[in-house]
Amino acid sequence: MDRAPFIQGAIWMALLLVLPAANAAPITVPNLSQCGIAADKAPRGDPTVYYFNCCLPYVPPHKVVQFSLDAYKLAKTHVRHPAHRVSENYIAKYNKAYELMKALPDTDPRSFKVQTHLHCAFCNGAYRQGGAGGDTPLQVHFSWLFLPWHRMYLYFHERILASLIGDPSFSLVYWNWDDQRDGGNVLPPMFERNGTALYDEYRNPNHSGPALVRLSPASSTLNNSVIVSENLNSMYQALVTARTPELFMGGPYRRGTDLTNATVLTAPLGGSIENTVHNGIHYWTGSRTLPLGMDMGTFTTASRDPVFYAHHSNVDRLWDLWRFELPDGERFDHNETDFLDAEFAFFDEHANLVKIKVRDVLDISKLGYKYKRVSSDKLWIRFSPLPASNGSALPKAIADGVPFVGASPLNGTIDLGTRLVARVQRPYALHVNRPDHSDEVLTIQGLDVIRDSFMQLVVFVNLPAANSSTPTNSAEYVGTFNVVPSASQHRRLMTNVKFEIGDNLKRVGIRKDDEVVVTIVVKGTEKITIQGLQIAYEV
Repeated sequence: MDRAPFIQGAIWMALLLVLPAANAAPITVPNLSQCGIAADKAPRGDPTVYYFNCCLPYVPPHKVVQFSLDAYKLAKTHVRHPAHRVSENYIAKYNKAYELMKALPDTDPRSFKVQTHLHCAFCNGAYRQGGAGGDTPLQVHFSWLFLPWHRMYLYFHERILASLIGDPSFSLVYWNWDDQRDGGNVLPPMFERNGTALYDEYRNPNHSGPALVRLSPASSTLNNSVIVSENLNSMYQALVTARTPELFMGGPYRRGTDLTNATVLTAPLGGSIENTVHNGIHYWTGSRTLPLGMDMGTFTTASRDPVFYAHHSNVDRLWDLWRFELPDGERFDHNETDFLDAEFAFFDEHANLVKIKVRDVLDISKLGYKYKRVSSDKLWIRFSPLPASNGSALPKAIADGVPFVGASPLNGTIDLGTRLVARVQRPYALHVNRPDHSDEVLTIQGLDVIRDSFMQLVVFVNLPAANSSTPTNSAEYVGTFNVVPSASQHRRLMTNVKFEIGDNLKRVGIRKDDEVVVTIVVKGTEKITIQGLQIAYEV
């Protein structure tokens, strides 16, 4: 028997034992007087250079307000409803709120212009990390900051809209794109009315009207029933099987973390909800003819489209659902101090700049809002993907010479090309004792890409023949990493990507194999490299 895989696994585990503890600190509010302007052009075609000044109105530190739940307590609980079910009267109110926001002067911190700049600035490195020193950009994607930052953003955005129309009960709607039964899985009609404040001309015209959302947007199938089953499986893999906060929310992002200049051991980690369905909706909605997929197709301009806020309202809803509503009981957020004390600043309905910490927004009932429940959630929560393969693919893979890929740093740099098929060792083969309540997790280590255009990595187990046309509705499909393009000078991404695969191995019937055949299908034109593949038990 080839002992190399066993030796590589043992070396990697030894490396983990001797790594020094991180000298870490939570992210703090950056110096808003120091802001950079993003400039970029599409890597192909249109030669126009686009400039993005996302800088925010400067507020002296002594005028910044500290958030407290008591000071911002709402008189009545807000209820956010699915966009496809609200009344005509509510749509009219919603449109009026955005009309008023868009009519404010661009210099007003409550204006739609400043609201769009908030997302552009903190998603494209316009500001530097507070206290980090040097030139480390601040980025709120690809880590545990993603969900709480966007919750804060929506919270203040909603308060401003409510104030503008004088209705303290006003609530955002949510785009119920995970609903595969009751009409939520199309672009909400209320945002398609040309000439209203909710319309955005920079969308994919092929995805209006009855076109079904594709949560795996590079899927090539034209069959609506297959699209629905692929969407259900995307939701199942991204939420139900991702039980831990690291898998679902993403990994640590502390002061000094730099996703443009990282190593396998320091790279940030995006969560499954961000990498898969969130990113997928951005790409699906954005234009295919404009540079970088504007508006929704790139984080730089996504917030210019009013449907963005409904999209993120659903992401926020799914976070709350993941915490409390899944069959295995309550799940938990990160509890590290560096997560809880991460701090950001937003403008409130009085144009005050407010500092707020992650620990302030982990309970939406304390923030004063909730979501209208929908029964269609049960379809993806209870989805049971069936295997497409028949038995283990490992014996034939060995006979065919499929290469073994181990954990970094033992492989060097691996160019994925359009497809990689590899054998990856399981901890089961090393006789590692499995901790109670642990998950078996596949990590793609050191993924490195320049985010010039949309890319998609689709990952399968036990399906070595999988290619770009393989459906993603089977038990062999473990997940997708959707890479959204960026207009920032900091668009290089070095990250690790994780997928829970224990559920897949059980459904396929290969839990006793020492190795797993992993297939990574790459869709897109940018070069992607990785440093290794590892399967480990994680709690």
